[in-house]
Amino acid sequence: MSKLALLGGSPVRKKAIPWTSTMGEEELSAVTNVMKSGVLSAFLANSGEKFLGGPKVKELEAAFCQRFHSKYAVTVNSATTALHTAVAACGIGPGDEVIVSPYTMVASASAILMNGATPIFVDIDSNTYTLNPEKIEEWITPRTKAILTVNIFGLPSNLPKITEIAKRHNLYVIEDNAQAPGATIDGKEAGTFGDIGVFSLNYHKIIHSGEGGVLVTDNKDLAYRCQLVRNHGEVALDEEGDMETAILGSNYRMSELHAAIGIEQLKKLDGFLNKRRFLADKISGALKNFDGLNGVFVPEGYTHSYYVYPMQYNKSVWGIKRETFALAMKAEGFPLGVGYVKPIYLMNLYKHKRIFNDTKYPFAFINPPTQNYQKDICPVVETMHYETLLNVDICREPFNEINIDEFFEAVQKIWNERDILRKYEKDNLSCP
Repeated sequence: MSKLALLGGSPVRKKAIPWTSTMGEEELSAVTNVMKSGVLSAFLANSGEKFLGGPKVKELEAAFCQRFHSKYAVTVNSATTALHTAVAACGIGPGDEVIVSPYTMVASASAILMNGATPIFVDIDSNTYTLNPEKIEEWITPRTKAILTVNIFGLPSNLPKITEIAKRHNLYVIEDNAQAPGATIDGKEAGTFGDIGVFSLNYHKIIHSGEGGVLVTDNKDLAYRCQLVRNHGEVALDEEGDMETAILGSNYRMSELHAAIGIEQLKKLDGFLNKRRFLADKISGALKNFDGLNGVFVPEGYTHSYYVYPMQYNKSVWGIKRETFALAMKAEGFPLGVGYVKPIYLMNLYKHKRIFNDTKYPFAFINPPTQNYQKDICPVVETMHYETLLNVDICREPFNEINIDEFFEAVQKIWNERDILRKYEKDNLSCP
């Protein structure tokens, strides 16, 4: 049997669709104008007006405030640095714990470690893939300072419940909203429920500027501290003689070029979301014709941004392994994400508790540890990653309805030829 066409014959989709840029003449013109101005960045690392950056940075921040109904926005050079900025702005440090999802890009937890605090991983809900509020309070201790929740795949977490728990325990809420711009709960924007929300402008996000991130908050003091972390805050504070708000900063600044692109992309967000939701609805409708493939669950009152389309695979219905199904779909021209990311607490960094040197800092600050990073502490995450979850990335440009039809032609082809795939598994053929 051919490794390139597991089912034989021609693949449903003969040519791969490339990643097509969502950029247009608007972004090109914006960048050209910045280049002509000669002001590629206007930040200075000292107190004064240029501490806050140039005109395009300020314009993008104002646009985020308007679009997401937030009082303050602070641009940075990535969502990763935005997460660290948020943790630092909340005054979280050595000896503190932060509750976080284990099923997310590693930066959500690394930002906690970077400021000397300890991540505490809490299991997810099997329908939404976001933090399970029913599990959070089991892990709250006197050392807990914040909940860092992730609005994963484009769906908001149960933010009303999470913020209620946080308020009861006097905790900060940081929203990692990198994948869910424009998603809402009862009309309120994801990223604006917590004390600080983090947005991403990384090149493969729904809107992007190549690289970039934005923090939003309604808290003036937190916004100021974010600005300090972004731009060598210790320098500005030393000039002002203000040691009451001393904070260690870095260069997390966004350039005028990236801000100019971000301004134009933000204007297009709602159009991009309409396209994603339209295609996702087509997928959800078609999945009803197939047993053993469960589509997206969107709670009542929620809207989804569909960064990707997650679905759950039932091996007992299909009679073949999830990995075999994904391999066959790839051969038909539709690569799938198998699982998402390895549960963070199973990474070697957490297993060996070694980051900087042999001190085991910051983990050693808490003895005995609140949580041992080992298998089975988050069983839902492990089931999703190792057994059931698949991700489909066809809810974006340049995909269209025809591609959705082709996708399900491939699914039907695999369903009809499961005997061939069972033989493939039995013969133990190596993966191409």
